[in-house]
Amino acid sequence: MQHFAKPENALKRADELCAVGQKEAAMVALHDVLSSKRHRLWQPASEEVMIRFLDLCVEQRKSKAAKDGLIQYRLICQQVNVASMETVLRHFMTLSEEATKGALELAEKMIGDRVNNLLDFDDLEAEETPESLMLATIGGSGDSKKRTDRQIVTPTLKFLWESFRTVLDILRHNVKLEELYRDAASKAFGFCLKYKRGVEFRRLCELLRNHITSQTKLDPKWKDREPPTPESLQIHLETRFAQLSTAIELELWQEAYRTVEDVHLLLQQMKKPPKPSSMAAYHSQLALVFWVADNKLFHAYAVSMLHSTSRSLKAPPPASELQLLASRAVLAAMAIPPSSPVVDVNLLEYDLEHEKTKRMAQMLSFPATASRAALLSDLSSKGVMAAANPKVRELHSLIESAVTPFDLAERCRPILAELRETPSLVQYDVPLRRLIALRMLQQMERVYLTIRLDHVKSAIKDLLTWPEVESLLVWAVKRDLLSLRIDYKSGRLNQQPSQTDAVASGEVRDSLYQFALAMDAVAEKLRAGDIEKRKKEVRAELYGSFEAGMEEEHQKILSRRLIIERRKEEAERVAMEEKKEKQRLRAEAKEKEEAEERERVMAEARRREKERIERERAEEEAAQMRKLAEQMAEQRKAMKVTKKKGGETGKVETDVDKLAEKDRNELMREQRELMMDERTEFEKRLESMGKRHDHLERARREEERPLLEKLWEEQQEEDRKAHAEHVVLLAKQMKETRAHGLREKARFLRMKDAADSFVARVMAIRNEAHKAVLEAWREEQAKRAEMARREAEAEAEREAAREAALEAARREAEEEE
Repeated sequence: MQHFAKPENALKRADELCAVGQKEAAMVALHDVLSSKRHRLWQPASEEVMIRFLDLCVEQRKSKAAKDGLIQYRLICQQVNVASMETVLRHFMTLSEEATKGALELAEKMIGDRVNNLLDFDDLEAEETPESLMLATIGGSGDSKKRTDRQIVTPTLKFLWESFRTVLDILRHNVKLEELYRDAASKAFGFCLKYKRGVEFRRLCELLRNHITSQTKLDPKWKDREPPTPESLQIHLETRFAQLSTAIELELWQEAYRTVEDVHLLLQQMKKPPKPSSMAAYHSQLALVFWVADNKLFHAYAVSMLHSTSRSLKAPPPASELQLLASRAVLAAMAIPPSSPVVDVNLLEYDLEHEKTKRMAQMLSFPATASRAALLSDLSSKGVMAAANPKVRELHSLIESAVTPFDLAERCRPILAELRETPSLVQYDVPLRRLIALRMLQQMERVYLTIRLDHVKSAIKDLLTWPEVESLLVWAVKRDLLSLRIDYKSGRLNQQPSQTDAVASGEVRDSLYQFALAMDAVAEKLRAGDIEKRKKEVRAELYGSFEAGMEEEHQKILSRRLIIERRKEEAERVAMEEKKEKQRLRAEAKEKEEAEERERVMAEARRREKERIERERAEEEAAQMRKLAEQMAEQRKAMKVTKKKGGETGKVETDVDKLAEKDRNELMREQRELMMDERTEFEKRLESMGKRHDHLERARREEERPLLEKLWEEQQEEDRKAHAEHVVLLAKQMKETRAHGLREKARFLRMKDAADSFVARVMAIRNEAHKAVLEAWREEQAKRAEMARREAEAEAEREAAREAALEAARREAEEEE
């Protein structure tokens, strides 16, 4: 790691390294400045260092290095100068976009094809497989497009995508840069939309979803974190609206639905309502999503909400546009498929669908009892029906009337033709034609028991084709809207007997009910005079009874007042007692809460102490484990089996950090296995070396055997010659030695008498001395024997005196007894 006194020095050093082509070293030098604790205080030169570092990262496409540098720079300027962080991030995104644009233009020039035709790969984060790399290596000129994708297009788009992700991750909890967060998300949406990146758009939506979840959820680790402000929630809401718009343009309907759920969650957290203009755009997008999902009920409710929201804007749209929105709301409500009034076919399916509809309506703030009839009634009561186009109102009155004429198709044909001329109303043409055909089939079912197919075809020939009529019949029978069955053999539409009776009974019941209401109205008009006379008589009787019982009622009122006063006093007394009881309970609850708080504080302190001890123990174990890992790494580096395995398979780990992450027992087991392998390898080497030495020794001995035999024969000959010479020399020496010994013996015989006399004299002197010593020893032994005898006699006398004293004492004791 390089150390610089000032950031300016690092900039100069980076420029020097770039000038000689060492851009990697320049990036390392700038990163060392950003990560150094010496330069944690922000200064203007820090921004220059960061911008220069990002320039190199973009040029080298080092996304991870750029993210690490941005994290370090966030630590530097987070509390001092947030505007510098915004400048750096905007510069980073601009650089990434420009680099991507230049790379794609280069790819267009190389291939001669448009950028849209080069973007045919699914996932930017998918790694190359060995098979694809081999095929790309041996491919010919026909694979130039794939090679360009792999070398230019894919890395460039991947770097731009990772740049947006990095910026969003850096800004996810930064309240001061929420505008930049929204701009970065918008640019990421534009990237996905421009290059048709569906997979990356799903990942981006999941990333934003995780960010808002982590920001809004209650986490005990982040008690000091403030909840998002209304302005922050509004920014997130606008981001979700942009996300929904992008999902619609990319036709990712599942992701659009999940975005709608995110919008619902944000709306629940907002304390004040969002902007009406944003909600109008949101309801417009909702209408499109539900239309594609073939959920015409919620599509109609979304269009209705769009009309009401647009009408409540501060600057409402023109009257023509409001009339078009009202017409669209009415047609969307009419396009909802009718439902059967009697639901007894599949109750389970009905309950599931009803619960799903209810949950969806609750999530979208629609009425819980959402239905076609309720929506049409609501549109009529709110004046939307009156604000719609007259042709739309006429079409509604024709289709939704109580009696359906057989010439309904003829009457509706010109209205539908006129509505098809309006682009925003064309989408409702097919559902309305199906609805008109359904109404005509229902009317035929009420009137006829059997219907000829020719008659049906001629009646609705201008609305639907016969296959469409068959599909409509199947759908209506399944929904219990019709009871008809197609009989191709006889060319008729027949009704089932049971269904016919049910329909007939329903028709009779409705007719009788209407007839009863009409008869009641006629009877009331015929007896109007008698009824008025009877009312006057009853009124006079009531007035007379009032005057008669007025005094009695007055006394009852006075007595009731006294009773009310006593009850009021009793109620006040009870309220006072309840108040005292509540105060006592509140005091007890407060004491209990304080005790629980004290206990919680103590438990928290114990928990923290326990965590501290565990943390220290873990740190100590980690340090010991790292020390052990370092020792084992050094041992492994010195092992030959490690180098052998590392060269073949690369499975033997020698990195200290990775070894320290393993379990101690596992690490010891691996080390024992490696040592056993090392020992086995050493034994194999010894065995191989021994065999090699055996072969060498055997070959050497076989080669030296004749030489040794020749040398031995020569040595024997030389030994025989040396032995003969030695025998002659030894005989000569022995003769000379004997002659010398005889001469010495003759010389010493002359001193024999003198030597014998000297020995006799010395031995006599020694005998006399020996006798004197022996006599002295004997005297000494006699003296010692005498002294021992005397000591024995004295000891015997003392023992006798002691025995006598004991005997005398015994006798005295006996006499006393």
